[in-house]
Amino acid sequence: MRIVGGEWRGRRLTAPSGRATRPTADRVREAIFDVLASAPPPVTVASGASGMGEGGARLTEGAETRSGAALADGALAGVAVLDLFAGSGALGLEALSRGADSCTFVEQAPAALRALRANLAVLRPPADAFAVLAVDYRRALKADAARARRYNLVLVDAPYASYPAVEPELAGRLPGVLSTGAVVVVETARGQAVDLALRELSVRLYGDTRVTFLQARS
Repeated sequence: MRIVGGEWRGRRLTAPSGRATRPTADRVREAIFDVLASAPPPVTVASGASGMGEGGARLTEGAETRSGAALADGALAGVAVLDLFAGSGALGLEALSRGADSCTFVEQAPAALRALRANLAVLRPPADAFAVLAVDYRRALKADAARARRYNLVLVDAPYASYPAVEPELAGRLPGVLSTGAVVVVETARGQAVDLALRELSVRLYGDTRVTFLQARS
């Protein structure tokens, strides 16, 4: 498992031991950021511009994404990222590598936390560019909403089997932490559709993985 783009491109990441955590495959992670790169990325969505099309969601097999494409340096400048169910931190670290201003990692599984902290120790992002919340995602969302903490990009990669139980909690709690026009990326099993009160921009399929791109309404 490696960072696939940006400042830390090619750097190896530690994966959690055991089977409790399923890291996002490198190719899927790359594809997610390819889609964000063609959006344009969420540095612009705070003003309400989606850049990902005004029609209905597009259900697309992932093969058409640009091989090896990466966001340009600084393309995520100004973006605050929330990485829920962060696991090893691969998605959030990818965003930091590609220029995001900050990332809050939310993870409570001990093995995943060890891997996440090991990856942060190796990559050494600035101390003010990240936070690790070793708490339940519901508690983290409640606390951020209470502090009026807002994010431009939210990455959600719950365990596939758990997503049906997680979704109602997300539906109630996510709006409290989203900036205007924020982009939300949800990874689920291929057959698991996402039903959140957000504007669906695009759905991409990569093997047994479904990635749904959504946007907070203005």
